[in-house]
Amino acid sequence: MTEEDFKIDRFHERYNGSVPWWFIAACLISYNFKSFRRFMIYISHYSSIIDLWETPSEEIKNEQIIAGFQPLFPERIPKKMLYQITGLHSRTTFNERFSTYFIENDLVGRRSFTLLETYKILEYWQGEGKWGRMQAAKKEMLSEVLHNKNYERTAEEFKMALGKEGYQPNLISPKKIKKLITHIDLTEENQIEDLIGYQELQTGLIWMFGILMIHQVLKQTKQSISIPKDPHKPISFQSHTDT
Repeated sequence: MTEEDFKIDRFHERYNGSVPWWFIAACLISYNFKSFRRFMIYISHYSSIIDLWETPSEEIKNEQIIAGFQPLFPERIPKKMLYQITGLHSRTTFNERFSTYFIENDLVGRRSFTLLETYKILEYWQGEGKWGRMQAAKKEMLSEVLHNKNYERTAEEFKMALGKEGYQPNLISPKKIKKLITHIDLTEENQIEDLIGYQELQTGLIWMFGILMIHQVLKQTKQSISIPKDPHKPISFQSHTDT
């Protein structure tokens, strides 16, 4: 992002550092950002969560953005929802995959998580590098994309990249798929997209954020049904880092 991207006034004075819902809706409708992260930084700047005049976008951590939006979505995310997001629909399977992370972060036995905690859980699921789609992949799909359904060859490559134990489960995490892509030095963009779904995730995040915003606006409208509606009423974003 450049200084040109932020020439219009922020909503600091008129909306007390908040951002009106119609501004977010307009950004979603005319979405032309290179990534969802840039979109979130853009919204965060105009809602005064961050200040791009003081901090360059490349120095902003994702955790800062998520923590800033957390007051808007105070409800905890149920653990069962993470089953659906990751494609690990069994409680047992999900707990097995995340047992190490939950133990290390004192989350064992928890049934729900804050927005920031959920982000960190999914970050663990994704591994290093940019995020791809959330759903675990089946071996059949991986074999079809890589070697025209040659399961034996695909299995051997995964074992070399991850070790024998790493390839045992049928549902493969995005983290493991990324390791395979790096191990075999895959450069074919169509295959990489089919395997990890970077663009698919970007589209999914836009839809998810839009749905969350609609839900929040409807909830606020319902709560203030007896109060005259103000189409310019801002959605308050206030940065904090508590989890």
